[in-house]
Amino acid sequence: MSEIATASAGAVDPRLGPPIIEVRQAVKRFTVNGQPMTVFDGLSCSIEQGSFLSIVGPSGCGKSTLLKLISGLEPATDGEILFNGNRVDGPASGMIYVFQQYTKSIFPWRTVIENVAFGLQSHRKKLSAKEADDLCRHYVKLVGLEGYENFYPYQLSGGMQQRVVIARALICEPEVLLMDEPFSAVDALTRAILQELVLKIWQTIPVTILFVTHDVEEAVFLSNRIISLSKAPARINDDVSIDLAYPRDQIATRGQDHFHALSQRLFSSIFLQEKAGHADPQV
Repeated sequence: MSEIATASAGAVDPRLGPPIIEVRQAVKRFTVNGQPMTVFDGLSCSIEQGSFLSIVGPSGCGKSTLLKLISGLEPATDGEILFNGNRVDGPASGMIYVFQQYTKSIFPWRTVIENVAFGLQSHRKKLSAKEADDLCRHYVKLVGLEGYENFYPYQLSGGMQQRVVIARALICEPEVLLMDEPFSAVDALTRAILQELVLKIWQTIPVTILFVTHDVEEAVFLSNRIISLSKAPARINDDVSIDLAYPRDQIATRGQDHFHALSQRLFSSIFLQEKAGHADPQV
C-alpha cells in the first residue's frame, strides 16, 4: 500500500503549469427512449497545463461525454467548463479532438501531405505557401511518415492512417489535444508503437493531452495522471498521479512492480463496479 500511496493525487510535478481546464460542478442529462438519464451531477476537476491526463472507468460512465463537454462539442446541462479561464460555450479555439474512428477522419481522395495540410485551416497564423509546406513536412516527419507524403490512405496501414490524423491535429498547434480511444481499432503491436509515438510528441511540443481509454495499462503507461470515473451518475472514483519515470519504455516500464501495482489498483476498482452492474438476477 505504501508504494501506491506515493502516487496519490496532489503530488506536484515541476513540469506542469497552472490549470488550463477547469470543470466546475458539471451536470449532464440525456433523455433515452423517453427516460431521463444523468451522466454527471456536479462533477468537478482541474487539469494542469502540460499534463498527460487519462480518463478511465466502467463502460457507460461518461468518459467520452466528459471529453465532449470539455471540447465544447456538447453543452453541459448545468455547471461550467473553463479553458484558460474562459467559459466554454462551443468548440474552443486551441483544442483539437482526435476521434476513435480514424477512417472517417481522413479524406480518401487526398494524399498524406494534403490531408495534413487540411489542418492548416485551423492554424492561428497566416502562413506563406513555403511556410505551410515546410510545416506540413515537419509534422509528417514527426509522426514517422517521411517518405509517404504522396501516398493515399488506401495505400497505408491502419496505424499509418492514424498517424496522418494525429499529424493533421498537431499542425494546428493546439494547446490541448483530446484523444478518444484513438488506438482501439489497431492491433496490439501497432498500438504499442503509437503509444510511444504520442509520448514522443507530448515530450517534444508544448501540448496538454486528455486521453480516454478502456485499457488501464495503456493509461498507466502514457499518463502522469489518471482520473477514474464511477458508474453514472459519475463522480471521480480515483485520482492518481503516475510517478513512473519518463521516457517510458514498453518493456522496461511495463516490467516494473510499481507499474503493476498502479494498474492493479485501477483495474480492481473498475472491474468490481462492472461486476456489480452485471450481477446475475436472483431467482
